[in-house]
Amino acid sequence: MTASARWASSMAAGAALLMLWLSPGAAQLPGAKQRVFRPDGPGPYPAVLLVPGCDGFSPPLAPRLYERRAAELRGRGYLVVFVDYLGSRGLKSCAPSITHADAARDLVAEAAWLTTQPFVDRARIAAIGWSYGGRGVLVAVAERGKGPLPFTRAAVFYPDCRALEPFTATVPVLMLLGGEDGMTPSRLCEDVARRSVPPGTVSTVVYPGALHAFDVPELPAKMRYGLATIGYQPQAAAAAWDELYRFLAPVK
Repeated sequence: MTASARWASSMAAGAALLMLWLSPGAAQLPGAKQRVFRPDGPGPYPAVLLVPGCDGFSPPLAPRLYERRAAELRGRGYLVVFVDYLGSRGLKSCAPSITHADAARDLVAEAAWLTTQPFVDRARIAAIGWSYGGRGVLVAVAERGKGPLPFTRAAVFYPDCRALEPFTATVPVLMLLGGEDGMTPSRLCEDVARRSVPPGTVSTVVYPGALHAFDVPELPAKMRYGLATIGYQPQAAAAAWDELYRFLAPVK
């Protein structure tokens, strides 16, 4: 499918989705895997697009994780959209048949549709990604660095920054990183942030001792996962979400 055809398909799906946004809660997009969570009230709402890690929106170790995250954000007044770059392609894992660029294109298409909707605050559309999806968010920012983006902020939890070149950011970017993350080392992201322009647009917060997936409560404090060690650290998780909400708050 060509890029223009993918875009047209995304817009058509978005139009169908509007018919489902008549009551609060989650809605299923016909013919695809995307879901949205609408807050109470008439809007316009600030919106967040969630881009999951390599295991998608139902990771085996924490199958309800993203639903809880969506419920938390919805409870704070955000309209939440799942950018399901795996499910929409009939996949359950990111390897080996999908790329970060695929996730980035899906994110941009979903965000662009949101900008056309009267019930969305177009000045407050944020992209939030985790791990593989976090890299997808960064790729979207990097590839659109010389032109306008359909979202106004980007936050990423422990993204994969290997071989990621510094970029020009036209929106503020926040990286929330684990200081002891052996899967996606924080130092690589810190280096990208330091060398990206304009200075200060890409910021990092590193949580000492925190491992990959430090904000996943289903995990023990430490466990082997593939070739790396992951684990939940409640203090880092709470601090990161506080940082995220400050980042998403309207500029006064």
